[in-house]
Parts: sequence; structure tokens; C-alpha cells
Amino acid sequence: MSGDPGRAALRWMREHPDRLRALVDAETGPGDDPSPAGDPAVRAALRLAAEALAATARPGPAARLAGLGDDLPGWFAAHRDLYEHHLALGAGAVALEEHLQFGTRPGTDPSLDAALGRRVRVSGWVRLFVLAVEDRLGAAHDGLAAAVLDDIRGRGRELAGLIVAMDRSGRQAAAARRGRPITDLATLDEIGQAAAVQAGVRIAVEAVAAALGAPDGPE
Repeated sequence: MSGDPGRAALRWMREHPDRLRALVDAETGPGDDPSPAGDPAVRAALRLAAEALAATARPGPAARLAGLGDDLPGWFAAHRDLYEHHLALGAGAVALEEHLQFGTRPGTDPSLDAALGRRVRVSGWVRLFVLAVEDRLGAAHDGLAAAVLDDIRGRGRELAGLIVAMDRSGRQAAAARRGRPITDLATLDEIGQAAAVQAGVRIAVEAVAAALGAPDGPE
């Protein structure tokens, strides 16, 4: 395994695009939001992340994480109340951020509302994912979730920059496939949504993998 478990897990995810598509299909039911940043897409990406961590972590944690990707739907359903509570708290945080940073309020700029709301939803599913990892690992890893979530919160500026970089890369890739710049707003919006999910999941994978990969960490 690479000396950088985060890199190994992310590489594993990139090498399994068909698996991600299958997970998105499995997560998307009638009436669900099929967009690149809809809840099914976020949950699918986190299920793939769980599989990647199980495939690339040290032997002890890897054994405990085996099968977590398949079990996450049940965990997400059982802890839906935590997700809804996160959304409720996030709505207030979004309103405050719009006022303090942008001098506006929710409902004034739909694109800003959507971007900030998307960030809250992604972080809500990420929180449940991290809690599931700690639960799966057992008592030897008590406190992992709090440490990982603190790490993620401390990387907010990095996350914002990563979203911008991934959005730019997505636009360039789409333009190369089409042989011309992308100008239609719907496609640009989908690329931006995908970048937000990919960046949020990447930060989470790196944070979890770093916690699992500590040389003196418990097996």
C-alpha cells in the first residue's frame, strides 16, 4: 500500500467508475433528485469511499470496514434524524453567511442559495458517513469521528479552492469531449454540482484515511 492512504483510496475510487454508476442507480428511487449533487449521488459517492477505504487501509481497519459500503444505506436510514437536524442547523448558518459575507439573504440570489444549501447537504451526509466509520471500527477507535470532523471543518478554505479547481477541470474535460467551450447553463450547473460532491467526498476520504493510517494507530 502507498505511504499515503488518502491517495491510495482516491486512486481506487477513480479506477472504479462503473461501480460508482451502479451505486448511483441503486441509491436513486422514484421521485429522487437525479442531479449530480442530489442526495442519491452523494450517498453513492460515500458508499464508494467506504469500499475504497476498506480496500486500501491497513489490514486491521480494512477487515472491520469490509462490507460497510453495502451497509451504509441502512445506517443512513437509521440516522436520518441526525441528517435532518444538520439541515435545520445549516439553514441558519447559511442565512448568517449570506448576510455577513455576501450582504444578502436567502431567496435573493437563487444560485447562491443553491450552492450554500448543497454544501450543507453534502456535509450532512459526510458527517453520517464518518460516524458510521467510527461505529464500524469499534471501541479501539473511539473519538475518530470527532477528530475527523474537526479536521474537515478546519479545511473549509481548501474545500472551496478544490471545488473551483474541480469545476474548472470538469469544464475543460467537457469542452474537450465536445470540441468547443461549454456555454449552456444547464451543463455548467451540472459540472459545478459534481465538483462540489467530488471535493467534499475527497476531503472526507483524506481525513478518514489519515486517521486510519497513523503509524501508531490501533489495529
